[in-house]
Amino acid sequence: MSGSRHLVDRAEVWLGVHDASIMLGVSPATLRRWSAAGKVQAFTTPGGHRRYAWSMIQQLLHQPPGGLSLSALGESRERLARTVERHVSTVCRDIAWLQTADEETRCLLALSGRAMVDGLLGYVDAHSPDERDAAIRPAVEAAALHGRVTAAHHGDLGETVAALHHFRGLLVGELSELACRHRLEISQTTRLLARTDDGVDRLVVALVGSHAAVTEAAEAVG
Repeated sequence: MSGSRHLVDRAEVWLGVHDASIMLGVSPATLRRWSAAGKVQAFTTPGGHRRYAWSMIQQLLHQPPGGLSLSALGESRERLARTVERHVSTVCRDIAWLQTADEETRCLLALSGRAMVDGLLGYVDAHSPDERDAAIRPAVEAAALHGRVTAAHHGDLGETVAALHHFRGLLVGELSELACRHRLEISQTTRLLARTDDGVDRLVVALVGSHAAVTEAAEAVG
C-alpha cells in the first residue's frame, strides 16, 4: 500500500492525489483543479493535503457516462469503429510476423479485431454491469484468440500488445474529441475515458494470458 493511502476510519479508505489521479487517468494538476472547483470531493488533512475517497473513485469509474449514449450524442459506433480500424490497420503493417501469415490467418485476425472494437464500444456505451459484461465478452474472447495466434506463429508479443495500446490511444482521442464537441461535464468525460481504459486493460490481460498458455504448452511438449 502506498504511503499516500490511509485508512481514516473503518468504513473508508482515502487516496492521495497521486494514487487517485492514476486511477482516474488524469494528471495530479487536473485532479487538484477539479477539487478546487468542487467537481470532485476531497478531504483535506490538517497538514493541507487532499485525500480522495476510494468509494468515490470507484463510483466515478463504474457509473455510466452521465446517462448518455453515443447515439444520443449523434455519434454512431459504426463510424467510430471504421475510424479506429483504419488507423489500426496501418499500425498492423509494422508487425513483422503478420507479413508472412497466410490469407486465412489474416482474415481471421481482421474479423476478431472488429469484434474487439465492437465489444469495447459496447462496453463504453453500456448502462449497467450486465450490459457491460455482455458487450465485452466477445471482445475478450477475440483478444485471447489474437494471443493464441501470435504465439502459434512465434510472433513478438510486445509488438502485438503495442498495437493494442495504440488502439487504446486512438479510441481515447476520438472519444475526447466527442466530449469536447458536446461540452460534456468533466465527470462524464472522466467516466467515458476511464471505462475505455478499463475495457482495453481487460483485452490486454486476455491476450497476454492466452499467449502465455500456448507458449508454456509448446515448451512442455518440446
